[in-house]
Amino acid sequence: MAEPAPGLERPEPRSGAGCVAAGALFAIVAILGWLIAITAYGLVVEQWEMVEVRREFSYDWVFVYAPLFAIGLGSAAAFAASRRASAARMTLLIAVTGAIALLGGVVLFGLGGLI
Repeated sequence: MAEPAPGLERPEPRSGAGCVAAGALFAIVAILGWLIAITAYGLVVEQWEMVEVRREFSYDWVFVYAPLFAIGLGSAAAFAASRRASAARMTLLIAVTGAIALLGGVVLFGLGGLI
């Protein structure tokens, strides 16, 4: 087996604790984000009756839009914790842009335009 070139030392292998911590942070933020999005939807639509929607949209919100926002926020938090600032900023930009597009669609076209 060939020896490494003189002067080049192999770095010590790092433990996987950072990956586990970033994964745990992703899971926690994603679950909390999903619960917050569902709660906000429930308050605005069901409790306060600020908007009248078709029942099908609630299923889309719970199983499509809210998880996308939650995954985006969880990814941004995990990237930020693992010191990948550019990836965290890009992921957060994508999640915020998606939220703005969704809310803009609701304002311009009503909920019927999104269904």
